[in-house]
Amino acid sequence: MWHFARILPKRQTTPIPAITILCLIGEDTDRSLIASLCQRNQWGVSFSANRAEAERALHDIKPQIMLFDRDIAGKDWREFVAGFAAATSGVCIMLLSKVIDDNLWNDLVSNGGYEVLRKPLREDEMTRAVRMARSYWSSTVKVK
Repeated sequence: MWHFARILPKRQTTPIPAITILCLIGEDTDRSLIASLCQRNQWGVSFSANRAEAERALHDIKPQIMLFDRDIAGKDWREFVAGFAAATSGVCIMLLSKVIDDNLWNDLVSNGGYEVLRKPLREDEMTRAVRMARSYWSSTVKVK
């Protein structure tokens, strides 16, 4: 006796992005570049309008990477970074700034941040930084 198996069509599923990025960025040109880059690389991206919204998104979407525009917080940027770092475990916080020096990077890292990127953003620098952060994030998650 023969038994025939019924082959069901494969369910359409939306691919889960390999990288999820949360952005708190003020400049439209930077937002546009990030959105375009994320779409081409199939990275998930979410934009927040303010600190409170970004903090909620950190808990809701649990991104691997956060891009934070220093100009949004002004002199209080260190407190913002420390708060974001404390609100999540392992997110790579990248600070966007028009001015970059070793002191800025040291301040960022001592407050829980990961990398500083120069504004306006450049696609090649952004791509490199996101890939490095993803690699770092992946290795720290496996260690924990």
